[in-house]
Amino acid sequence: MIRSMLQDKHFFRVLTAIGIPVAIQHVITSSLNLVDVVMIGQINAVSITAVGLANQLFFVFSLLLFGINSGGAIFVAQFWGRRDLENIHKSLGVALLLSVAGGLMFTVISVLFPEWFMRLLSNDDEAIRLGVEYLRIVGLSYLATAVSITLSSASRSVGDARLPMRASILSLGVNTGLNAVLIFGLLGFPAMGVKGAALATLVARGLECLILTVTIFTSLHPLRAKGHQYFRFSRAFARRILQKSFPVMANEFLWAIGMTLYVAAYARMGTQAYAAVQISQTVEKLFFVAAMGIGHAAAVMIGNLLGENRREEAIRYSRYFNLLTIFFGIVLAVFLLVTAPAIARFFNVDEQVRADAVKVMAVFAFFLTIKMCNALQVIGTLRGGGDTTYSLMMEISSVYLVGVPMAFLATTYWQLPIYVVVALVHLEEVTKAIVGFRRLFSNKWASNIIEGM
Repeated sequence: MIRSMLQDKHFFRVLTAIGIPVAIQHVITSSLNLVDVVMIGQINAVSITAVGLANQLFFVFSLLLFGINSGGAIFVAQFWGRRDLENIHKSLGVALLLSVAGGLMFTVISVLFPEWFMRLLSNDDEAIRLGVEYLRIVGLSYLATAVSITLSSASRSVGDARLPMRASILSLGVNTGLNAVLIFGLLGFPAMGVKGAALATLVARGLECLILTVTIFTSLHPLRAKGHQYFRFSRAFARRILQKSFPVMANEFLWAIGMTLYVAAYARMGTQAYAAVQISQTVEKLFFVAAMGIGHAAAVMIGNLLGENRREEAIRYSRYFNLLTIFFGIVLAVFLLVTAPAIARFFNVDEQVRADAVKVMAVFAFFLTIKMCNALQVIGTLRGGGDTTYSLMMEISSVYLVGVPMAFLATTYWQLPIYVVVALVHLEEVTKAIVGFRRLFSNKWASNIIEGM
């Protein structure tokens, strides 16, 4: 299997065209939050906690968007396999309507009810105050983010991963520069702290949306169409997409709620413990981008092949993707273990927080390969083949039957150290891997879902 993968030039050519730009984009997207956390981390641990907790709202929102657009991307990828531009535009229209509706809902929560949300996660008055200041500004970026994620996802599904990557690079540059100026008060600007970080993020995400929109609608991009062409889909067409998309949306939304429950459990241990987790999770996201790049490439490539009715080739490619994920998982886990102490020194926190962060990063490293394989099955293999209901059941049962109970038992009753709590929570990844690999090797996930459309 390894030899046949290495000899498959077409596989690596398409993977390079899609997977590498997607991985770079995810590095950049993760870096937007990393830049905020690192720069805010120069102030104090309370500011890190405030921004980390406030960003849980965006985390839930972004995963809802990811669910909506992963569902839509399944259809876009398979329609692109047979070069059906008309149905690609209709699929994009459905995704845009759902994404913008979600953006409006989360903007209302962020701008009008930020204190209510912060008090769900913390009882630290100072962290709540700072988090409210951050949310009221950054929430104004959610509509632009909804459009950006929708256009980026569809663009990758038609083989153009470079446009979203370039837009994200420019966005990161603007965010980093404005963070330095507005957080610390450079170039004559007042030092705004967390408000400055929020304002920088608002401008950066608005710019990213503008770049994507202008480029697509002023070029010969496959996604370009007249306005009415996106929305002239029938109810039957929308229903067909929603039947496959709804399990993905439910999956991401419920998974995000589960992750937020983890945060609530960690926050119960105090500001210092949660600061260690926030530092570690921000770093983990950067190490996790290889899985995201491979996963998105898998969804597009497998979806394209199934849309062309090349099922056996799609199944073979699913095996190749798993081999690559295991390789990168091991390499990245070792690298994270070696660099964790140096990474922790970037943050202006006390020695106990820094020591706990290193231990939590070690836990992440131990589970990283399994976690990357699980991500590949969920966002790549199963969704690429339209097996969204099974993906939902696999992931949500692992989170709510294993991870969430472990989080609250370990923090509320057992009162274990934070790194032990994180290790127990990660037992959900082991459960998920057992179920996921069983489904992978059954080949029941591989189907052409656009037959007859």
